[in-house]
Amino acid sequence: MIDRQAEKIIEILKKEHSYYKDLLELSNKKKSIVIESKLPELDKIVKIEQNMIFDLGQLEKEREKELVQLCSMLQLDVKTNITELAKHLPQHFAEQLKVLQKALGTTISELQNVNNVNGQLIQQSLDYIEYSVNMITSAGPANSLYEDLKPTKQGMDNKKRLFDTKV
Repeated sequence: MIDRQAEKIIEILKKEHSYYKDLLELSNKKKSIVIESKLPELDKIVKIEQNMIFDLGQLEKEREKELVQLCSMLQLDVKTNITELAKHLPQHFAEQLKVLQKALGTTISELQNVNNVNGQLIQQSLDYIEYSVNMITSAGPANSLYEDLKPTKQGMDNKKRLFDTKV
């Protein structure tokens, strides 16, 4: 019974690792799409990522449920981590868990790095857009010959504004 439960957890972890590898691949594609400013493709990738993250959440719930059952069989605390769990399982299961733990850690770390780069690229794009909008809205002469010369409200500048707030 313990072997069957351990196998279930290992299979779930393999599925999770597969999802994370796919997310990493999508994030790498996203990086080139952001650089090339292909917004419709970016939107498609974000939707795919959202679905994958939802599926990962479901797998995580399933893994937690199976882990609780295995921990109760082994008389361990339900908050036991993979490293501690591996100490209480037969050698072949312990080795598989350690390999999966390392692979998951590496993949998640790579995914975080790529996502950080993507976030910086998106922020640079937003900064450029804001700069461009500011340049466009302040491009005209400050005072025109036919402009009303009434005093402005206190604290208000004479700059034309396209948007009142940042999104």
